[in-house]
Amino acid sequence: MLSLEHVYTACSFFFCFYREAGIMKGNINDSCMKQGCLTYTDEKGGLIMLELKLKSGEVKQCEAGAYVHELLEAWNVKEAVYAVTLDGKLHDLNYRIKKSGALDYIYADSETGKLIYERSLNFLFIVAVRSLFPDARVRMEHALSGGQYCEIDKAGYCKPQDVRKIEKRMKELIAAKEVIHRRVAATAEAQAYFDRLGMKNKANLLACRKSATSSIYTLCGYDDYFYGIMLPDTSYLTHFSIRFYAPGVWLSAGNGFQNQAKLFHVFQEFETWGRLIGVSNIAELNAQIQQGYMDDLVLMSETMVEKKLAELAASIVQGHPHTKFILIAGPSSAGKTTFSRRLAIHLKILGKKPMPISMDDFYKNREDCPRLPDGSYDFEGLEALDLELFNDTMLKLLHKEAVHMPLFNFKTGLRERKERETVLEDDHILIIEGIHGLNPKTSADLPEEAKFRIYINALTHLNLDEHNRIPTSDYRLIRRIARDYQFRSWSAQNTIHFWKNVKQGEDQNIYPYQEEADAIFNSSMVYEMSILKKIVIPLLEQVHPHEAAYLEANRLKKLLAYFVDGSEEAVPRSSILAEFIGNSVFDV
Repeated sequence: MLSLEHVYTACSFFFCFYREAGIMKGNINDSCMKQGCLTYTDEKGGLIMLELKLKSGEVKQCEAGAYVHELLEAWNVKEAVYAVTLDGKLHDLNYRIKKSGALDYIYADSETGKLIYERSLNFLFIVAVRSLFPDARVRMEHALSGGQYCEIDKAGYCKPQDVRKIEKRMKELIAAKEVIHRRVAATAEAQAYFDRLGMKNKANLLACRKSATSSIYTLCGYDDYFYGIMLPDTSYLTHFSIRFYAPGVWLSAGNGFQNQAKLFHVFQEFETWGRLIGVSNIAELNAQIQQGYMDDLVLMSETMVEKKLAELAASIVQGHPHTKFILIAGPSSAGKTTFSRRLAIHLKILGKKPMPISMDDFYKNREDCPRLPDGSYDFEGLEALDLELFNDTMLKLLHKEAVHMPLFNFKTGLRERKERETVLEDDHILIIEGIHGLNPKTSADLPEEAKFRIYINALTHLNLDEHNRIPTSDYRLIRRIARDYQFRSWSAQNTIHFWKNVKQGEDQNIYPYQEEADAIFNSSMVYEMSILKKIVIPLLEQVHPHEAAYLEANRLKKLLAYFVDGSEEAVPRSSILAEFIGNSVFDV
């Protein structure tokens, strides 16, 4: 433990550094320092005042060294703020302001705010488990029903009464307002420390960290590292839900639970497969690549995709012989286009003649589309589709009538008609791709036995380590940044800017219906981030601190930096990944 004299010496050193760098002027206040707090004074002994420009344009003054949480209280900020940015750099509420600059609030309902809350809630959950079951190991596995699925390895299996005890303990810690302490250590020291604690994967991943220092957080005597900032204490964590979900636990920041048994089954299948091949987290993936097994990882992943496609095609043809309409839906950058092309090939192998149809061709004329509150057209909503025409056309095809298929002209905003007639024969199957494919209202007039619905998403089983999962949306956003740059010449700034609207559309039109699917297909591949990083990191580095996308760009850049580089030479042109990095054999 450092003495106060050591702290004073260290603070004096850093203050001199700041002063020489032109960040600050003046001196450290000795009398205040001896009392265990740090203030900053000018050459005459007066307090140094800083100017902070808020997003509203208002300029606030504060003393150098003021805590963020104290400023929020003094300024009577009513909204829940979980962090701030100063000139684009993210800081927690215990940060001391050391320079003038542009100050923005990170509100609780922002994407960054939600991540801070989830991270802190996870720490509370882990500490509650460890305080009740000292020898237990906690694994934060994957997203589920607006929350997370977790598993607890302990003596005896996890039981509902265990979860009730954990919930009670979490509430006790919240009521006690336990402080979440942060201390900064040299990254090499943090790595060695977590290695001694038995957190091998965390220690191995820290070896890939570029920063010279790392923040270790402590709650009730338990230390951990969470790849991001935390809330100051447990009193902030008043909203959460927890329940037993065999064989583990479902934890959420207050969302109601909806059973997603089909999605859970797919996640569990790939979690098991990850453990089987020895790649459950980034550290294990990096070790395989560094040992020269990149080609094996590519081949295993691609073979797994091929295996699942073959099983799916057989399930449709043999298990659902009356299927005439395969309806495919999934969020942005899930790989729908390549997936539908490869599924068509497997259906051909089994004697079928697949015909691709885009649901976009059934858009209403642009002038007839509904509008959003800001006056722009709402092309994402179900009402933008001419459902009567879609169902009428599909029914005619089902009854072997010849029809002129529509073709939507995106330049004119008008629906046109194809000259050539389409007829559905006995061995034909229509593959219909569209955002509303899983919504029962879309195909309400079609007989159920003629429909087979598929939900596709990149459901990665890879985690940072046992206590830190990677959101599946991160995988898709990274894919999207690569594709937008490769094929649209978009900047990462533009892609990130529009991503929020994309996610809102998915939340409304896709996720509520994913359990309606007859099959769920996982398009993620264990090796892909090691290749995508080489395209995406340079694009993220072009986003500057003053730009709105900087926080997200910086977060993604830090995530990708943990992956070691992999070679794309073994990636086949038919791969789903080729849809995003280029050189696909398909017209994507």
